[in-house]
Amino acid sequence: MIASSHQADSRPIAASRPWRTIASVAVLVGLCVGWAALPLSGGGAGTRFFLVVAIGCGILSVAQLLVGPGQPTEAALGSLVKRTTDYLLTIVRGLPWAEAMAVSVLLLEVLHRSRPWHTGLLGVWLLGYLLAVHLVEIRAGAGILRAQLPLIASGIGLSALAVVVAELPALPGGVLSPVIRVIAAAALIVAGGLTIPWWLRRSR
Repeated sequence: MIASSHQADSRPIAASRPWRTIASVAVLVGLCVGWAALPLSGGGAGTRFFLVVAIGCGILSVAQLLVGPGQPTEAALGSLVKRTTDYLLTIVRGLPWAEAMAVSVLLLEVLHRSRPWHTGLLGVWLLGYLLAVHLVEIRAGAGILRAQLPLIASGIGLSALAVVVAELPALPGGVLSPVIRVIAAAALIVAGGLTIPWWLRRSR
């Protein structure tokens, strides 16, 4: 009875196509690629290559969400055009374009001499991109992530802590440095306070 009720509740989500989330994925693709690539002239060797790869993988990841799952036409029944289309759609559907886009964007970021805060912000945007892709794939709304919010928040907090620690050597000495260390320690405590109860509840 419970299982059938759950299936009935999930049908509207599975039947709908989350266009707004797909649009968010497309915006995050442009944001991540542009943020990691600029300034284009300041990157090392291979910058333009990884830029093309990141753009291509980003476009294909959005296309993968748009076409959705499907069944190819049998070779004996489909025409040459249909079979060629099915072959191309199989490539679009079958490869992990979102993961490839994330890796190529990170490589693009590595080729630039970026400050830690720049890389930290890119990491947050990439996290949002991958979560949005996942929501489209399972045909669910953002509310499904409510249970994971403490873990997501603690991860972002730890990223901010890593950025602060990486920035410390570049900061001037004096009163400012101890203050930032105290803030970093407080952020670590808050992140642990959010994560530990979440894991304890999962283990029960």
